[in-house]
Amino acid sequence: MNTTQLLYLPAFSGLFGWRGMLDVSLTREARIKSYCLMHRADCGFLVLPIYLKKGIPFDIVTFNTLIRGIFTENKVKDVVELFKKLVRENICEPNQVTYATVMNGLSKRGYTQKTLSLLRLMEQGNTNPNIINYNIVIDSLCKDGNLDAAINLMNEMKQNGILPNIVTYNSLIDGLSKLGQWEKVKTMFYEMVLNLNIYLNVCTFNIVIDGLCKEGKVADAEDVMGHMVEKGVEPDIFTYNAMMDGYCLCGQLDGARRIFDIMIDKNIEPDNISYSILINGYCMKKKVDECNCFMKFVKTDQSLILLPTVLSCKYGLVEEAMSLFIKLERKREGTIAFYNAVINGLCKNGKLDEAHVVFEKLSFIGLLPNVRTYTVMINGFCLKGLFDEAKDILRKWKTKVAFQTMSHTILLSKYFSGATKLVKWHFS
Repeated sequence: MNTTQLLYLPAFSGLFGWRGMLDVSLTREARIKSYCLMHRADCGFLVLPIYLKKGIPFDIVTFNTLIRGIFTENKVKDVVELFKKLVRENICEPNQVTYATVMNGLSKRGYTQKTLSLLRLMEQGNTNPNIINYNIVIDSLCKDGNLDAAINLMNEMKQNGILPNIVTYNSLIDGLSKLGQWEKVKTMFYEMVLNLNIYLNVCTFNIVIDGLCKEGKVADAEDVMGHMVEKGVEPDIFTYNAMMDGYCLCGQLDGARRIFDIMIDKNIEPDNISYSILINGYCMKKKVDECNCFMKFVKTDQSLILLPTVLSCKYGLVEEAMSLFIKLERKREGTIAFYNAVINGLCKNGKLDEAHVVFEKLSFIGLLPNVRTYTVMINGFCLKGLFDEAKDILRKWKTKVAFQTMSHTILLSKYFSGATKLVKWHFS
């Protein structure tokens, strides 16, 4: 039974007398969850009166499911209103899962202070926060770069008798490594292993390796990877990608290729990120043959992500990129954002005719050019001093979308003399 069938079963059950069967085969939460998975939390609420009529009251588990569903639809205000209603009208007492669900949804959308306020509300009420609730807030503070507050909250958590776990430390180590505070990272390591007997997992090592690589400390990162293997923690695809990216950022392509070969020897299949890292690295070093070599191994389903990277290279990979583009066009997998990247890459490579062909083709495949599309084309023509062609694009834009400040900036700041004529023409 699929989710579409579940959606219509309540209606049909009344007609055919199947309601008894439904009560046996489907729990209330399962039915509500099915609606939420289809982004129809509103239908989930319609189920509640059916059970109330039967004398079956709803509980907090029901509302936890609905809250997740509303968050899935990105209706943050509705979640907040529902939560307030539960508390103020004593409909159901929120439990630790309720708080964690709301806090997690808010923190993922950048509402760190509101997440912290919910934690304080828990501390003042009947529901004591657990390690999950604290970890959500600590992670949110770390992502905001507010490490002092995150560490203070961890210490406060300890005083309340809740010991940090690997998730707590991973959040803190990630935040500290992004700020380059490696001495504090070492302190965290010692505290984890020596004081709390918490051992680093693959996620912890990946955080440190990625942080070191982004700072150009690839030798230190490889030492950490070696230590990782010694401790019996096997590197995964994320580890190898971070190492390859680090070497490419430092221009050490031999090191990146060595890591790639190690990954292959370990029977770990490269993903789209692996190929994108290497192709981008070789592009920057003008090593077209090596790029071509890796392009042969790229799967068609990965090409959608890789194509913009290849097209951004200005060193002779346009033919290979366009070959991929044709394959993807046949499968009709591209979005307007993807086509924008293709047009932009062609313009950067001076292939304005090809870019214009792709631009003109959009309407025929059912995709409407957006502000970015028009801006990229106008910018490309202006870069070559082709102001008549730019004016033609601007004329088309004038009839379809609002003229944006971004294009004014491009036209005026870089190519003032010719662009001024275009702007005057636009307002004439």
